[in-house]
Amino acid sequence: MNPIIVFFKGISHTFRLFLMWLLLFLLIFVLGLTVAVPFAGVMEESIGNSLEISKLLPAYDHTVWTDFMNAHGDKISGLTSQVRWMIPVFLLAYIFLSGGIVKSFATIHEGFSHQRFMAACTKYFWRFFRLFAWLMLFQGIVAALLYGGAYFIGLGGDFGNLRSESFFSNTGKILLPIHLFLATFIAMVGDYTKVRMVKEDTWFVLREFGRSLGMCLRYFFRTYFVYLLDIALLVGVYALYLFLAPKIGMTGKAAILIMLIVQTLVMFFRLGTRLFAIGSASVMYDGIQRKENPQIVEEISEEERAGITPVPAPIVAKEEQESADLDDEFDEEDQQYNEREHIVDWTPYQDE
Repeated sequence: MNPIIVFFKGISHTFRLFLMWLLLFLLIFVLGLTVAVPFAGVMEESIGNSLEISKLLPAYDHTVWTDFMNAHGDKISGLTSQVRWMIPVFLLAYIFLSGGIVKSFATIHEGFSHQRFMAACTKYFWRFFRLFAWLMLFQGIVAALLYGGAYFIGLGGDFGNLRSESFFSNTGKILLPIHLFLATFIAMVGDYTKVRMVKEDTWFVLREFGRSLGMCLRYFFRTYFVYLLDIALLVGVYALYLFLAPKIGMTGKAAILIMLIVQTLVMFFRLGTRLFAIGSASVMYDGIQRKENPQIVEEISEEERAGITPVPAPIVAKEEQESADLDDEFDEEDQQYNEREHIVDWTPYQDE
């Protein structure tokens, strides 16, 4: 399947699930308020109507920030532990919601359903949690091999052999692109594994990851190019924000309101690009399965469109045959009974 077509179909499917997109954004927004509201309360209590904070609005100034933290850092530091606990909460929420997201794309022809979404979130949570753990392990192994290898090969396993800081910059120019490529590829395989596990309803995480890995390697250009398009779209959203932010500024109430709207839209489309990627993976997976197993996929599609499960013909024929045999046996016995008990002389009924 053409990667460009898959990319735009992923976007189209996401807009067809706009209600899900909006609900996810509102949920994330509410979770964010659990940190933002206490932070605003602390800021109001510690600063009040002071204009000191306005010095930080036009542009970042390290000196002003240092003075600000020296004056109010003790009040703000109390929120650090809360933020630290919110990180795993967001991760668990993301894993939990992933099941419903993938299921919604897998059943997009049926429309979005709250009940089906929540049922899928519960059903696939443990499977996706194990997948997330394996993905983190694979990402850690890749990072350890790359940077650990550079440490032992370049420095002989001893930082005492470091002669210049240029070692880090020169090594980073080589390793960072490789690491970024591998990390992106592993994340992409993880998305295809989620799609496969939902569509095939399987429990075996490593087996499905291996099958998805093989599929992504066989169709490397198509799958990876679509994933890069989704990443490029995300980068474009942030680039547009960075372009608009200095022009809007934060120097007045109107500018702050406009900036708040722009930042909200950026976060909304940031979530959208993640949904675009999953939608594109679902479309690409269906296209690959249709190519590799055309007969099976077409049969399944026809049954889904019909909305019924056909009754096997041999069973019906067998039941009809058994019923006919019973009727024949009954007729023969009845005839024998009548001949034996009631009709003795058949002469009047014989043809002349």
